Amino acid sequence: MMVAGCVMASSQDGIWIIDAEAKTVFANDRMAEILRTSAPEMLGQPSFTYVFPEDADDARRLFDAKKRGSVNPFSFRLRRADGSAVSVEVQGTPMHNAAGDFLGIVGTFSTR
Repeated sequence: MMVAGCVMASSQDGIWIIDAEAKTVFANDRMAEILRTSAPEMLGQPSFTYVFPEDADDARRLFDAKKRGSVNPFSFRLRRADGSAVSVEVQGTPMHNAAGDFLGIVGTFSTR
């Protein structure tokens, strides 16, 4: 039997989970590789750390759309730890508790 965490850790896509405040609660090794950092370094970091300042407004709009329930995939440019850019395809799924409160987003990321 496979545990979900094991599947997430071995995925070919980057998997990044952020909480309702956009802070990283999980990132698999592939996600860290995409951002040229390590998964432990990402934990607790705001997801906006990996966004270029000029893209911050777009990133905030996408985050807010997910909070409202959007499941639409999108393309985005992220800022790697070394400052370089990487284009990614993102499938972000909002997470809610039983009462419908927004808990965060689980996203899968692939490079283009």
